[in-house]
Parts: sequence; structure tokens; C-alpha cells
Amino acid sequence: MKVLIIGAGVGGLASAITLARAGHEVEVYERADAPRLSGNGVLLFPNGTALLRELGVDLDGLGARMDAINGLAHDGRPAMTVRLAEIAAVHGSPILVSTRGRVLARLAALVPEGTVRYGRRCVAVTERAGPCEPVTVTFADGGQARGDAVIGADGHRSAVRAHLFGPDPAAPTGDATWHGITPVPGEFANGHRVFSVFGTEGICVMHPVGDGLVYWAFEVPWTDGQAAPPPAGGGTAGPGAPASPVAALRARFGHWTAPVLPQLLESITDADVGVFPHILHRIPRTWGTGPVTLAGDAAHAVPPRLGMGLNQALEDAWVLGHALTGTGTPAERLRRYEQARLPRIRRMRRLARMMGRRTVPAPPWLLRLLGDRLPATRLNLAQVGSLSNYLNRDLPAPPRPGGVPA
Repeated sequence: MKVLIIGAGVGGLASAITLARAGHEVEVYERADAPRLSGNGVLLFPNGTALLRELGVDLDGLGARMDAINGLAHDGRPAMTVRLAEIAAVHGSPILVSTRGRVLARLAALVPEGTVRYGRRCVAVTERAGPCEPVTVTFADGGQARGDAVIGADGHRSAVRAHLFGPDPAAPTGDATWHGITPVPGEFANGHRVFSVFGTEGICVMHPVGDGLVYWAFEVPWTDGQAAPPPAGGGTAGPGAPASPVAALRARFGHWTAPVLPQLLESITDADVGVFPHILHRIPRTWGTGPVTLAGDAAHAVPPRLGMGLNQALEDAWVLGHALTGTGTPAERLRRYEQARLPRIRRMRRLARMMGRRTVPAPPWLLRLLGDRLPATRLNLAQVGSLSNYLNRDLPAPPRPGGVPA
């Protein structure tokens, strides 16, 4: 089968590796002119690290091993601990914090030479009537490509999703993450713990990513067009407000005294700061029509609070590999992929909606009462398993007689 993949992100490249090894002819088309190796920190759970190993990615030097998440109140009081080392031991694969660019570079090195064509922006997808007729992709330069199947792995602004569903943008949630990667002095930057700090002003998460660098993210309310985090009291910045994102972050969070946070706020510069508005896709019962489907953020963008985006893109690639090497027409195989992934992805979306914006910490009396007895590790272990086809060996259902998925 000839498969056209739109988008050379993590999901697109992982799918290309998987499908090429299964014997399919694969072409990847990327709108950027070169590999996009920038990006911020990503959390790789055991399904993500195990899948990368299965693809042939060497985990050595990919990122920093994470043994625990320490949840803290803004003044440093402990709220909970997630023992990530226990979760990793259960599944037999480490939990790492890396950067999107590092992961993408290692995947790109495994894609067969000549597979990825850069500078090709998809503007249209044309399906034909017959169940085995080729599908045509048209690019901004007027060129075209034909294949037996098309996978839209082109992000939350996906042109392929627009072809399938019309105007269907991911809805903003009213929050944004102001984030970056910065050298931070002290032991934390070379350690194996994540700090997640909560207060009425927002949330701050800090991940060591290796080499003395820390990925940090401040989550706050947001409205379109804001050039800096808003004041802590709500509303929009008025005259005399901080002129830079860093100044605004210091004004909003500067009184927090949790460990590492003062050093972080002192270290970051405006050049370090990016903003990611939180978005949430609806998850339709089928992600495609005919020989066209979606993968990664094109199918199921959710806010970064779960830390699952990259892991779920790798899961998509794994299930696609099994679905497309089965029997049936391209459309039938792609529907089996979608139906295998749908329960996991809908569960992820429900979790993302439940978490929502929860910037208010538990009251002090409850923190003192519970201490470290919250079942956070057990809950996170269950969550990782419930969102993974791979860890459960949950494969696409075989077709029933007549080509209908079981």
C-alpha cells in the first residue's frame, strides 16, 4: 500500500518508520522547509519510552530520568508525591523528560532516506468514489501526490482535518502556558524530580531536561492577543503593567517561596519565553472518511496538563502499523485503527476536561491532614495504563465477514 503522511512531527515520523518497516511505500510531506527541531519539554511515560525503543530509538542521552513528581503549595508545603519510579518499574520502561526536538531528531534519523519532502504545504485532499481508488493530495505549489491512504498528522491546525470536517478548530479553554527552557543553578537542574507548584495565581511545573537545563511552565488564565501573562487579580493589564512576559511572571508569582522557584524567576529572560494557548478538540466517532484518517494533535489535541500528547502520537503510530498490515480495503483498515484508539482518546479528553483550570490548592488543613497519603501514585499508574493501547496490547479488531470491524 502507498501511504501519504501529511506532517513530519513525532506522530508523522513514527508512523512512517512503522509503516515502512511493514513493507508499505511511504511518503511524508511537511510544510516547513527543514526539520523543526525546536520545542519545549515533553514527558515520556513508559508507553512512550517503550514505543521509542521498539522503533529503534536509543534512549541514552535522550533526556533526564524522572523518579518522582512533588506537588507543592506555593509556599513549599508538600501536597502529594507521585512515585514515578514505581510506575516505571511496573511497566519495565523508564519515565524521561526530554525535549520535542531531541525526540524528533532521533526519529528522523530512522526514517528511510528520501521519505520526507519538506516545503510542501497541503491545501486540498481529493477522494474518489471507489473503495480502492487512489486519494490525491494537492500542495500550495500546485504539485500533487497520490496514494492508497492519507494520514493527517499535521497538528491541531490540520489541513487534512479541515478537509474531513470543514471548519473544526480546537476550542480554546481560556488558559495558556507560558513556558521555556532555561539554565537554573543548583542541584534541581541535574536531578530526577518534577516540581508541580499550585497557588491561587496559577500553576508552575519544573522539569529537569539534562545538561543543567530546566523546562518550566506557568499556567494562567488567558485571552487571545495577550502579549504577557495577565495580572494576578484578573482582568487585563492596564497602564503601567509590566512590559515583558518575564516581568509579568515575576509580578504574578514573585511572592511564591517554593523550592527552586525564586532561582527560576531570577534566571529566565524574555528570549526564553513562549506561549501555548490551551485547546481541546472534539473527538468524533470516526476520525476519517474513505482512505483518509488523522493522527496526533490533528485528531486529539488536549491541554498539556496531562503530559500525554507525544505519548499518544506514538500510540497512534503503533496502532496504525497493525491496522494497515491487516486485511480489507484501505478505508476498512483505517476505521479499525480509529475504533481501536477511540476509547483511549475519549478517556484522555474526559480527564483533560475534568482537570480543567484548577489553580486553587487544597486548603492548608487538608494538606496537613493528608500529608503524603494521597493515592497519587496509584491513580497515575491507573491513568497511564488506561490511556495506552500499547501497554495493554490492545490491537485493532479483526474484520468480520464482509469486511466490517468486529
